[in-house]
Amino acid sequence: MDKNEKLPIINFETVSKVYPGGIVALNEISFKVDPGEFSFIVGPSGAGKSTIIRLLIKQEQPTDGLIHFEDLNVTSIPRKLLSLYRQQLGIVFQDLKLIPSKTVRENIQFALEITNRRNHEINETTNYLLDIVNLKGRAHLFPDELSGGEKQRVAIARALANDPKLLIADEPTGNLDQENAEEIMSILDAINGWGTTVMVITHDNGIVDRMKKRVLRLNQGKLVSDEGNGMRKASEEKKKPTFLQRLNEKATSDDDSNDVEIDPDKKHEAEISDFLQAVKKQDKKLYKMLRHDKLDDIEKVLDMTDEELKKKGYKEKHLEELEKVVKNYYNDK
Repeated sequence: MDKNEKLPIINFETVSKVYPGGIVALNEISFKVDPGEFSFIVGPSGAGKSTIIRLLIKQEQPTDGLIHFEDLNVTSIPRKLLSLYRQQLGIVFQDLKLIPSKTVRENIQFALEITNRRNHEINETTNYLLDIVNLKGRAHLFPDELSGGEKQRVAIARALANDPKLLIADEPTGNLDQENAEEIMSILDAINGWGTTVMVITHDNGIVDRMKKRVLRLNQGKLVSDEGNGMRKASEEKKKPTFLQRLNEKATSDDDSNDVEIDPDKKHEAEISDFLQAVKKQDKKLYKMLRHDKLDDIEKVLDMTDEELKKKGYKEKHLEELEKVVKNYYNDK
């Protein structure tokens, strides 16, 4: 490596995590995150998203593979140095972990006090962080007196207390309305703009689409796509045109439009994604349901939780059938 080239801040090298009973949480995933990047990790429940956090903070050890934080091998950090390492990470947990008996100000100060900072430095930093998340006027309140968006902002401020190199937010907009969700993402975007690497784990497809950042997509423990970082989307692999598609292309490009006549229904059928074609072969009823719900792309399906699919009328048997199709689809790629 060139001496002027920066190391990735995160480097997962063929990392696997298998829990007792043979439950595979991560299956040989590899990815790098550069300093200053903003990235999303997305995928259905059980895809392995939270396992990545637990491995990064060394709450758990990988079964195989290596994890580096810059030039530090995370898997070999001794217990006595673990707290120093974790100070370089700011984690906004899904359950926030705010201390209910402490005010907003005290929750933020607590994160600073455990690093033995001086009182004037603690006060200055706390005021600065309250400013960043726009909570100066709410600093005297306790967590149960705050709205969901305000609690999330307190958690972000506390995660920033030690000026981390990497900020990870686990489902930061999960229970928020659109206005509050966008405010949270605006704060995270600003933090990233100041130089902090930001990684967001989310199910919120709307936020992901609007932010237009790098998206690492997990499914069943595998990294199936890495959009915005040179790895082609799994659902958009270049495909050879079907015979019927080539006929339609010829029909539209030839001067003599009577050379080829295509049945409109057949043309529409030819434009169905390979994924839907795979579903149709397996289960025609499921195929019709997916088309009706406009879930015509595998990425749309992978982004949905079981609960969201069930709300649309998909039964357990449909989910099992869908799981089989997805597995076969990727195995064939």
